Amino acid sequence: MAKTKKADLWRLVTDYFDVYMKDVRRMSKGTIETYRYGLYSFVSYMSNQRKVEVSLLSLDHFTRDNVKEFMAHMHLVEELADTTCNLRLSILKSFLRYCADEYVPLYATYQSIRNIPKAREEQKPVEYLSEKALKTLLSVPDTSTRLGRRDSMIMIFMYDVACRVQELVDVQLGDLHLEVSPCYVVLTGKGNKTRLIPLMEKTVAHLNAYIHMFHATKNPKRPLFYAMKRNGPSKLSTDAIAVLLKKHGEKAIKTCVEIPPGIHPHLMRTTRAMHLYLNGMPLEQVAKFLGHADSSTISHYATANLAMITAAVEKANPNVVGTSKDWEDPQILKRLMGL
Repeated sequence: MAKTKKADLWRLVTDYFDVYMKDVRRMSKGTIETYRYGLYSFVSYMSNQRKVEVSLLSLDHFTRDNVKEFMAHMHLVEELADTTCNLRLSILKSFLRYCADEYVPLYATYQSIRNIPKAREEQKPVEYLSEKALKTLLSVPDTSTRLGRRDSMIMIFMYDVACRVQELVDVQLGDLHLEVSPCYVVLTGKGNKTRLIPLMEKTVAHLNAYIHMFHATKNPKRPLFYAMKRNGPSKLSTDAIAVLLKKHGEKAIKTCVEIPPGIHPHLMRTTRAMHLYLNGMPLEQVAKFLGHADSSTISHYATANLAMITAAVEKANPNVVGTSKDWEDPQILKRLMGL
């Protein structure tokens, strides 16, 4: 393959982020920053570990061997999670695919990188709250106070719509549609994609009371959840949401042993998703509810837990002599699952 000009790399990098991702794909700022950081992590590796001056770095350095060694370095030296390593590999593949589309001689480079396999990711059980733990957590805020009312509404809303924390802070009053049936909220997710999420009757009742207290002007552009600043209402930050959840989680854990330490925003999302799945919603519908295009993204939700296996065994063998539930023993269950 003929060598490409060194300047081509930085021109393509600029076009990739500022034109292709921003204007053509219309990716969100968060997604663009994630991709930018992933690409620059490879540049940093080539500079710091392979001693290639950044000013001399070119597309010729994007070789199969260099990318494989980059993956090994992230795993063995930086000890990054397999999901992080795989994300950065996907980012490199995406960038090189764009380069190949713009400059045909680079297609061979893209093909050689494209076939590098992802690292095998450990499939961990989904973390979620039991119904008892959730009720305990939701009962913690002191709803006799204005701040307690707000915090209570935030947690109820997060659970009911299973939103990402960024989606939560971006919701404006005008995104709520409470005068129709069924009531719903418009969420804006990754890549600025919107989806309609139905609101349960009890949540709507809480929202109406909350709006009466916090949104007297009914300004549709005002953040649904906000803090008062000198210039008026300002939407809460994602960090602020994390702090309030952690605070209420620390109080809840004192009265309910089922609550794990370190309650975080994503836990509310996975809790809602698992409750829907365990109550019979097909995985494909759960994926759509969460805003995922592909149900394989949440295939790990289908991993059976001990309660599900026990219930299945009881249903399949209702008249077995004896009342002892030997199959509840974890070792027996592991053998049943082929572990």
